Amino acid sequence: MTSRTESGIRATLVAFALVLNVLVLGCDGSGPSGPETPGATGTLDLTITGLPGGANAAVVVTGPSGFRRTVHGTTRLTALTPGAYNVEALSVGVHGGVYDAQPASIAATVAADAMTPINLTYAFTAAPLRSLDRIVDSIRVAFQLPALAGAIVTVDDAAFARGSAGTRRVGGTSAVTVADLWHLGSNFKAFTALLAAVAVDRGAIEWTATAGEAFPEFAAVMRSEYRAITLRELLAHQSGVPRNPPSAVATAGATRTAQRDSVVSWAVTQPPTGPAGAYAYSNTGYMIAAAMLDDALNSSFEESMQSLVFEPLGITDAGFGPQAPSGSATQPVAHRWQSGQWQVLENFDNPPVYSAPGGAHMSLGSWSLFLQEILRVEAGTPELVSVEEGRQMTSSHATISGSSSYGLGWVITSRTWANGRTLTHSGSNTGNHSVTWMAPEPGFAVMAVTNSYDGTASQLSGRALDALAGRLIAFYQNGH
Repeated sequence: MTSRTESGIRATLVAFALVLNVLVLGCDGSGPSGPETPGATGTLDLTITGLPGGANAAVVVTGPSGFRRTVHGTTRLTALTPGAYNVEALSVGVHGGVYDAQPASIAATVAADAMTPINLTYAFTAAPLRSLDRIVDSIRVAFQLPALAGAIVTVDDAAFARGSAGTRRVGGTSAVTVADLWHLGSNFKAFTALLAAVAVDRGAIEWTATAGEAFPEFAAVMRSEYRAITLRELLAHQSGVPRNPPSAVATAGATRTAQRDSVVSWAVTQPPTGPAGAYAYSNTGYMIAAAMLDDALNSSFEESMQSLVFEPLGITDAGFGPQAPSGSATQPVAHRWQSGQWQVLENFDNPPVYSAPGGAHMSLGSWSLFLQEILRVEAGTPELVSVEEGRQMTSSHATISGSSSYGLGWVITSRTWANGRTLTHSGSNTGNHSVTWMAPEPGFAVMAVTNSYDGTASQLSGRALDALAGRLIAFYQNGH
């Protein structure tokens, strides 16, 4: 395994040489041939070289009669009034920050009939990558959230950029941090799918394993429609089992494993919500899949997740259930928008049986390590799972609507900013809210999380997460 850092934004110091060639040409390209001709014009060629991959350079050119032009990359300025021109400033935008060159002023005299090359070579040092705190806080304030956090992850850097703002309790003084534990909600479904892929890789189970094979003890009561549903169909929401179990069923049993068994015994007797193979979102389906993994791996789902996913990826702070106990401000506390204000939800989460479909919390750094592995799956360089089984997660299995489909733990669609295909998901336990977008082709992902949920028509938390995700995408692509 390669080493990884779980610190905040790395203060990366980048130094490289930049060569700016300024070539002043005559109208006909000839050499010196006498004095200027009244009314004639000149040409100024700017060539910027020596930039790192993916960088965008800009220079500001000023000249006679208030001339001012921002020039990007290699550019030719023509029909210029003869006289003195200056290249006054240079900045280079690289993913994650804007890097300012050392102050420089390059003088060039544009003549109608002269060609004078001017070459300048100098080095500049990049500023550290900026924190995302200010961007995050601007969105948090605009949508009145208690707290908000976000991060950018690349296929090469899980700690590319992070930021947080707000308080762990509304009206409190304990500020959130990027190292705090944030609830992922249904974004944890992708973790469950990854555990299944690892289990398939190890030969412990097959994607085609059926509920009938996995639960022979329920053969007498299992409906015929469910006997042939597979592990893959359960994870792709194609099983037809009900969306959620009743509270009495979900909490029956002293352990999470026993509660999953209770859910399975109930679910297999219920009428299907639709035809086999059709998309119908189901948390119950993920509970049944986790029960299959309990048996296949001879360990509880939670223990297997710890040993086969968390530990190999370097995730050290993940857990299940509420982030903070009642009355505490040691971690972000759940909130719900009610009666026009945020109400604190003490020691809040869904019942423990929801761990597989969405009952986990972790830091931004830990979630970033997971997203980086999914980016590596798409790039063909995963560290935890084979490419073949990993891409079961990111391949389309069920049509949602239009061009959107569901993989295993991921909604698959497309966006122009991603140069095509995207992977996305949202999650909430109705007290916390999260969203992530992944762009496999350019190799980056963004995430946004908040310790609040608004299920009213205002949709404060959802709109804020979408706004922050958009800002982070723009920040990564444009450097500002």
